[in-house]
Amino acid sequence: MRPRLLPLVLWLGLAFACGGARGAQQGDTPPPPDTTVEVRSFKKVDVNLFVLSPTRRIRLGTVPGMTTRAFVVPPAALSDSGRVRFGIEVIGTYGANDIGSERRFESEQELNVRPGDTLSLTVR
Repeated sequence: MRPRLLPLVLWLGLAFACGGARGAQQGDTPPPPDTTVEVRSFKKVDVNLFVLSPTRRIRLGTVPGMTTRAFVVPPAALSDSGRVRFGIEVIGTYGANDIGSERRFESEQELNVRPGDTLSLTVR
């Protein structure tokens, strides 16, 4: 082997060795299991579901009226206290002709939670 190539070959070998060790360390820790919430709505109008924190609202999605939907709760929304707060926002009206479309924050619910739990909410 040429003397000029020896440092390059040694450097490449070291780079591959370090990269393999780092990948093995990341693979040893399994990702946290998904925490899900199943929302069953008995309302005739659609609702938006939010996870609430003291500083922000994270929208999980829309639950059409009279249906059930499941959502994954982002790991960042789970607090160290083991509690999570959900907020429900009503979309639309209840059929009143003189009222246009409206959105109103209707309720909040706080539940105990651990990573991997499946939670259930009922909207009435």
